[in-house]
Amino acid sequence: MSARKKDESVFRMLESERDRCALVVDKINRELDKLPKGSLGERKVRSHGKEYVYPCLRYRGESGVVFEHLSSAKAEEIKPMMEKRKKLQADLKSNRKRIATLNAILPKG
Repeated sequence: MSARKKDESVFRMLESERDRCALVVDKINRELDKLPKGSLGERKVRSHGKEYVYPCLRYRGESGVVFEHLSSAKAEEIKPMMEKRKKLQADLKSNRKRIATLNAILPKG
């Protein structure tokens, strides 16, 4: 086998990996669209000399940061979804970095 054919097989393998990563990025983006945005937090409200603590979902809306008050049960229900979202975002970042590296290695055109 000549060196040229070996190079072509390596480039085909790298292109295949890049295409696979692109599919993974699309799948992760579709999954992220299904999950709630933002982060869980607590909001403290003072009323009539008492301080109340409410769980809330914070996210950025069109007019700025939105605080959506949640029940304790709903907050517990959302918590695993937020952890999953964080993991998916880390996977998305690593796959995008891998695609950028492969694009730098592969010849243009």
